[in-house]
Amino acid sequence: MSENAEEAIARVQLAQKDGLKQVQKRGIENLDSRASTLLLALALLGLILVWATASSPYIIYGSFAALILIVILGGVIRIKRIEKLREQRELQVKEAQSESST
Repeated sequence: MSENAEEAIARVQLAQKDGLKQVQKRGIENLDSRASTLLLALALLGLILVWATASSPYIIYGSFAALILIVILGGVIRIKRIEKLREQRELQVKEAQSESST
């Protein structure tokens, strides 16, 4: 998609009722998603550091448990994000269908 088309879409979205609020809300959600991904990545790097320096088997096995929790948490966050995107797309389709039928 060309830059002009993206700009036109953005202008139409902003012109809609509460368009600016919706655009800002989506931006905040994207930032929240990126922040959670960053935190999970930092936690993984911390675990790698622990594995490289730890000598106690309890610390090593405990960090493996933490890794499992991090992977599960990342999956849950990703699933929630996918579900939210599907809901938004369904609403957009319904709005487009109602506009085209009137």
